Amino acid sequence: MKADPLVAADRIKGLIEPLLQGQFPSGLGKVLVYVQSVTRSLDSSQAALRALEEKRGGSLDADQDDWEKRRAAIERAYGRGLINSIGFARRNLDSAQLQALEELVRRPRLASRTILEKRALALQKSFDRMEDPAAGMLEHYTSTSDPLNKYLVAGPWGHEYLQKRKIDPGGYDLALCRLLGCQDTVAGRVVMSYASICQAIDELEAVAQGALESTTAS
Repeated sequence: MKADPLVAADRIKGLIEPLLQGQFPSGLGKVLVYVQSVTRSLDSSQAALRALEEKRGGSLDADQDDWEKRRAAIERAYGRGLINSIGFARRNLDSAQLQALEELVRRPRLASRTILEKRALALQKSFDRMEDPAAGMLEHYTSTSDPLNKYLVAGPWGHEYLQKRKIDPGGYDLALCRLLGCQDTVAGRVVMSYASICQAIDELEAVAQGALESTTAS
């Protein structure tokens, strides 16, 4: 059974809709808008290809080169639209996550940008030596009494660091929200859902890329 972009899009919808409350619906709602644009673009592109194929089949003088150019143009337009829609979906998801983290982890008032950068560099050097930095970051969060270190590890910087290390933040976010006692808050649920929504968007991108090819092959 072939993977279905509609099923992938519905999975994203199922993950996001319970989070559409409080102060976070704007970014998450935009994620859904761009996800839906992927399926709409696929539908219109498939219809255009079918119409092109029917026109070709009904014409005795069909120009093969012209037909291939038209088909390629439809496929290119769909590909560009897919890249843009998935990119905007990811950016809006990242924005919602950032907003949620800022709600959960407060930046110390007296922490200047210079101080933050120096402390972040020191933490990075320490975590770079670890095979499992997520576990090390959680341990550091529980052991340190420095509010700036806690902010860096639990906030946007810590999540960006895990991304750079290509580490799935799902387990980290769940453990972090338990430490913060925020599992039942809207912000906490946004943070804990982030990794699953990212994976679902990746799945949608993968199946959508091949969906138009299957149309031309069928």
